[in-house]
Amino acid sequence: MAIEFHCDHCGKLVKTSNENAGKRGKCPHCKNSVYIPTPSEELEPLKLAPLDTSEEDEKKRLLEETRQLTQQIRGDKTEVPPEMPKAPLPVPEGDPRLQLDMETLVIEYALSMAEGSLAEAEEYAKDIRTDMGRAGDVIQRLTMDDLPPRRLAKIPRPVLIGFLRQLRGSS
Repeated sequence: MAIEFHCDHCGKLVKTSNENAGKRGKCPHCKNSVYIPTPSEELEPLKLAPLDTSEEDEKKRLLEETRQLTQQIRGDKTEVPPEMPKAPLPVPEGDPRLQLDMETLVIEYALSMAEGSLAEAEEYAKDIRTDMGRAGDVIQRLTMDDLPPRRLAKIPRPVLIGFLRQLRGSS
């Protein structure tokens, strides 16, 4: 039985014998190299293993748990008792804990943007905009650092810089 197929280059019908199946040959019309397919009746179906979704299910569960905890933390952070003033309290300039908190917010913003969680990123951006002075320092340091923090290592540098510029420009 002969193999019949159309040339990828000129589209003309090419006929050849079964012994050439799976090899390359020249089209008799345009002389370009073409792959000679194996007839479908000679192909053996592949036996696939059953799909194991347990790892994906666990990943989804952990992601959902992380989002819920993040919402809880963010909710706890934004709730202000009625007797407390709504304006931010004065902050000592060199307090490293506050710098770390702002860095964490900026990192979480960038990670949310990279994951495509724009609503979550906007929530982080709202928190960051409350003190753009400190945020600007963190953004500048992250932009200038040769090595980003470990959590941001998977985001390509130009994309990360774009996220940080967007954050700085959105104030």
